[in-house]
Amino acid sequence: MNSLNILFLMLSVILFSCTNKSVDKSIIFHGGPILTMSDDMSKMPEAVYVKNGKIISVGSKESILKLKTSDTHLIDLQGKTLLPGFIDVHSHPDLTGYLNSFLDLSGFTNKTPEEVWIKLEAAVKKAEKGEWILAKGFDPMLINSLKAPSLSYLDSIAPDKAIFIIAQSLHSAWANSLALKEMGITASTPDPAPGSYYEKDENSELTGFIAEVEAIKPAQNIILKKIDIKKDIVAVLDSYTREGVTTISTLGLFDKDGKSFLMYEHLSTNHQSFIQKVLELLGILPEKKPTVRHFVYLIEDNQDKFPETVENGDEFFKILGIKLWYDGSPYTGSMYLEEPYLESKLMQKSLKIPLNHKGKALISPNDFYHKVKRFHELGWQIAVHTQGDKSSEEVIGAFKKALAESPKRDHRHRLEHCVLFSKSQLDTAKELNMTLSFHINHLYYYGKALREDILGKERAELILPVKSAKNAGLYFSLHADLPMYPIEPFSLIQTAVTRTNKEDELLGQNEAISVMDALKSLTIYSAWQLHMEDKIGSIEEGKYADLVILDKNPLKVSPNNLQNISVVKTFVNGNEVFSQ
Repeated sequence: MNSLNILFLMLSVILFSCTNKSVDKSIIFHGGPILTMSDDMSKMPEAVYVKNGKIISVGSKESILKLKTSDTHLIDLQGKTLLPGFIDVHSHPDLTGYLNSFLDLSGFTNKTPEEVWIKLEAAVKKAEKGEWILAKGFDPMLINSLKAPSLSYLDSIAPDKAIFIIAQSLHSAWANSLALKEMGITASTPDPAPGSYYEKDENSELTGFIAEVEAIKPAQNIILKKIDIKKDIVAVLDSYTREGVTTISTLGLFDKDGKSFLMYEHLSTNHQSFIQKVLELLGILPEKKPTVRHFVYLIEDNQDKFPETVENGDEFFKILGIKLWYDGSPYTGSMYLEEPYLESKLMQKSLKIPLNHKGKALISPNDFYHKVKRFHELGWQIAVHTQGDKSSEEVIGAFKKALAESPKRDHRHRLEHCVLFSKSQLDTAKELNMTLSFHINHLYYYGKALREDILGKERAELILPVKSAKNAGLYFSLHADLPMYPIEPFSLIQTAVTRTNKEDELLGQNEAISVMDALKSLTIYSAWQLHMEDKIGSIEEGKYADLVILDKNPLKVSPNNLQNISVVKTFVNGNEVFSQ
């Protein structure tokens, strides 16, 4: 056999292995509570029959067992609880993968300012000349008395090495002079966008502080080229399944060269192309295995990756729309408010927020309206970062105008984070058929700071109005915004149900929701936000078998113990992707 024939045979084997051949297998789940998250929760089924990744039948144990064949796998829940898999509608797995290699300065692993600076200086000493020291999680809210590093301090510990520190909020950063030089930033560099800037002192010299996403991008472009995230991407996707998450939505892919996009498509899509298989065999793409469904919202920098039509991808991997920003973070003073931030030591001393500051929009209302109108008319779903009440008012105004000019009812445009959102704004959002996703663990981790240092008691009682959103008839979801907070669905659920912060203080009791509503916000409501409510989000016949087994029934657990519930097994498309 000559070499050409051998090559042809090898390619034929590869091509055959790329076909999407279904596996004839079936599973019966029985022996424990089954919470379907369907419209009618009055009926509690005893068993579920799954075949070829789909839910075929839901009903009594007797009727389901009649469907058993010789190769059916019986899973006795032994009193454990079966639910549809959780859906994380607002996450950043790519950013999480890149940050995995960063030095951790966060309040989750450090308790005092001394710990932070000792850890940073130790990393600097280990680094080679010219090397970048990358750190994450800088957080004056969780670490008392932690002050922002000065440029002179960073230069003194690393005169010949670049330092870049990203805040826990991911909306601000600090860099030393060498890092700024390599980024191409000088005192004469113009601010890239309203509210996004390179801070200067009274002498118009750089301080090293960088505010908001647009100003961070020059560093981002350098850092992304330094990190190979192939292994980290797989590890991050695996971390979702350990928490019972079966579907994720990435709100903005940040790499310009598209490496992470290609890897995500390869890992999640239900088919594998010939080229993908070859690249996998060559080690360029990671090994394909069952993992989470993945829906993507691109950012404007990646518009070249938009497919020609919204009808792209499949029910495992798809580009849904565009992510836009209107304001920033409460912890950098860039959340856009109707009334000024509170006067406090944290705001003026630690965060250097001036008195009577209200934040500002990161884009003009007119420019934002034109972006909304353009992407809406192209048919893409739009997800907008909006935290402050003034921001939300202007964002809703832009959508109201665009939708009046180009009516389309089932667009499901999304508003993300929604820290302050008035009842009248909720009513308008409902009229426009918009949907909200709440960054609920702002309350858990930073509720005390929001009340005492950032917003004051009156406004803090109104934050994250989940119950009001439900009362307005809106579909809503909860999210962790990984890597800002850990995934942990039951931490989100517990916070939404109890409205208590990590100090066990109650905040906004009137906005507490039931456990059932919280569960639905992470299952069927989230599925609706992704236009997937007829495919996932509940245990119903004809839907995909995306399922999670829990060690306890969340409807029977004390609200204060919800976050202690453990995931036993996770299934995507009938495939077991995690087992305790």
